[in-house]
Amino acid sequence: MEFHFSERMLTLKPSVIREILKSVTPDMIAFAAGNPSTDTFPIEEMGQIANELFADKTRIASILQYGVSEGYQPLRESCFARMRGKYQTGADFDELIITSGGQQAIDLLSKAMLDPGDTVIVEGPSFIGSLNTFRTYQANLVAAPMQPDGMDLDVLENLLKTEKNVKFIYIISTFQNPSGYTTSLEKRHAILELARRYDVLILEDNPYFELRYEGEYVPNIKSLDKEGRVVYAGSYSKILSAGIRLGFAIGHRDLISKMVIGKQASDVHTNLFFQVVAAEYMNRFDLDAHIEKARGIYREKRDLMLSCLGAKLPDCVTFSRPQGGLFVWMDLPAGSDGKDLAALTVKQKVSIVPGNCFMVDDAKVNSGVRLNFSMPSKAQIEKGTDILAACVKEYLGRK
Repeated sequence: MEFHFSERMLTLKPSVIREILKSVTPDMIAFAAGNPSTDTFPIEEMGQIANELFADKTRIASILQYGVSEGYQPLRESCFARMRGKYQTGADFDELIITSGGQQAIDLLSKAMLDPGDTVIVEGPSFIGSLNTFRTYQANLVAAPMQPDGMDLDVLENLLKTEKNVKFIYIISTFQNPSGYTTSLEKRHAILELARRYDVLILEDNPYFELRYEGEYVPNIKSLDKEGRVVYAGSYSKILSAGIRLGFAIGHRDLISKMVIGKQASDVHTNLFFQVVAAEYMNRFDLDAHIEKARGIYREKRDLMLSCLGAKLPDCVTFSRPQGGLFVWMDLPAGSDGKDLAALTVKQKVSIVPGNCFMVDDAKVNSGVRLNFSMPSKAQIEKGTDILAACVKEYLGRK
């Protein structure tokens, strides 16, 4: 039978990162992943909670039933109270929805706001999963180049002036995926002011901000929002575990109500069992202490990767020095192609992600690659950077 796919699916390609991970074998060093370290999962505590829930036959029966689309109320309340109390993120006009990972928060806002041809302004580079979500809704994607302190504001304003039907600005504000850069407080204020001036929304994707290893906390853009212009996408993937698929969105109640309807047409509600486990965990245990433990693990890995890259790479190769998060962005000399380097490293059992994957126009040659330090062990970081440096020298020697 011949299948006639929808127009919106014809131009979509599989996530390059997911495709790379399919080819990862046990003997491969995965610098391509974005996974949290399993050493950071609170397995004992979550196991204790799960055992108690299953021992209570009456309660587990209700937990294994359908839930409400907005999310398990105790988790919603705990999450909102923590974000408002600790980070001043959320206002009286806002509500919170629990989503199936932070990715679904991005999808639901896109479903609520985007018609074919509407414009979304993104950072260049940006997260491939979000770019593919916007493409699914047939959005016109345009990028403002990412600088070490955030988007190029001149380019951003020009795009707001010249592009038609701009619905929102998408920004990964802290320890950006893939660059590791953090948008400065000055630029956060400026981006919010530009959004107000040109009457567009901001989608602030911020799953990494609590994984800070040095420097001062920078307030979330949502904490500066006085009129409901910012929708905040958060995640428990990097601080509890990725597989439980728990995220959340905070936004003006009118926006959230539309996202709830979109969720009902998507998955009805997020996994109720893990919502209850997460709520119980936050009620019984010290989440901040758990995050601090994860920071210690990641800080050591980040420091090791940066030290190895600095010692082993040629001077003509540069890389970001993130204050937190999970990623380092490495740039080869101008005119180089990160895809060619990735093809070399994978033959040597090291996976990396070429930079073109994170661009609006992924067909253009890009000299960057993304490296992850959270998933590999310290021994793998040592060995993997040896291999990476040798491949860089081989590649540059051929040019």
